[in-house]
Amino acid sequence: MNYDVAIIGAGPAGSFAAEKLSSLGHKTIIIDPCNKKKVCAGILTAQYAREYNVDDAYVERELKGVRLSFRDIIADITYRKAVEYSIDREAFDTFNLNEAINAGAGLKKDMVMSLEENGTSLTIRTTKEQIVADYAIVASGVSDLSRLCGGAKKYAYCVQQKKDGEPDDYFEMNLMRGGYSWSAPKKDHVLTGTSSPNGYPDIPGEKGLIPLEPAEKTFSKRFLLAGDAAGLVSPFEGEGIFYARRSGEIAAEVLSGAISGNNALENYEKRWKKEFDFSTLSLLSRFLSNDMVLEAFVREIRDNGRFNKLVEDILTKKNKFQVKDISSVIKTLV
Repeated sequence: MNYDVAIIGAGPAGSFAAEKLSSLGHKTIIIDPCNKKKVCAGILTAQYAREYNVDDAYVERELKGVRLSFRDIIADITYRKAVEYSIDREAFDTFNLNEAINAGAGLKKDMVMSLEENGTSLTIRTTKEQIVADYAIVASGVSDLSRLCGGAKKYAYCVQQKKDGEPDDYFEMNLMRGGYSWSAPKKDHVLTGTSSPNGYPDIPGEKGLIPLEPAEKTFSKRFLLAGDAAGLVSPFEGEGIFYARRSGEIAAEVLSGAISGNNALENYEKRWKKEFDFSTLSLLSRFLSNDMVLEAFVREIRDNGRFNKLVEDILTKKNKFQVKDISSVIKTLV
């Protein structure tokens, strides 16, 4: 059977893209082995909660804000007019995949080994069969396939583990040069993790990769890269799920237009670049790669109410964060 679109990966980018394409009447197939647990803190940020509905089926805890620390300095950012949620990531993915299937998408529980463009179609080889589609969305995270397709090339190595303990209502990020560790409160336990750009930390737990910057090119003649596969993650914000979902939706809209002959795939990259200000966030992350600046940054959040609110606005996307705001941050800290 030939498909209009094959979607490789059943995470937020893949499932939401599949739901949208299917609802528009396009013959869509999701390909994913559905046997791997995603290494993820499982936080739906204030931006996600503002833009999308959140279902009780996967919510573990409503959060008050973020707790940032550097060495022995701790600063709480309590959100005034925003809310975040800690979720069960496996339940979240299952819920979204079922929504896509209910909208008409098919599912093949299989692993994609290769993808080949053939002019007017794609040949997708899995461990079990060969699938032909007009277009594809690669939403398989940081994987062998996404690398072959030109996906994210710079990433952090992460290890995450479940710990017993009394959870509170803040998502905690311990900042350090070149990486950070996190603590995500769940219903009756805590998920802790740490990342490094230089290899997996030598601690027990589940291992995974988080991209550090977008791929150089996220479109080809017949496929698009979305979510983690495209490197659409902001480590500074601890934000990945919103960018995954939104990039999947944009990819679906662009492909729907391409199928109708009214769109070019290069429009996908133009659109997400217009919506996602990764250049500004990358500049801020580079600025915070110095220990002295990191210490001053967290201390200022703790001691200066106006600065605390500025960082809150950045994290909750209350106002669009401009390069001029970074200048004010630098002048404050240096």
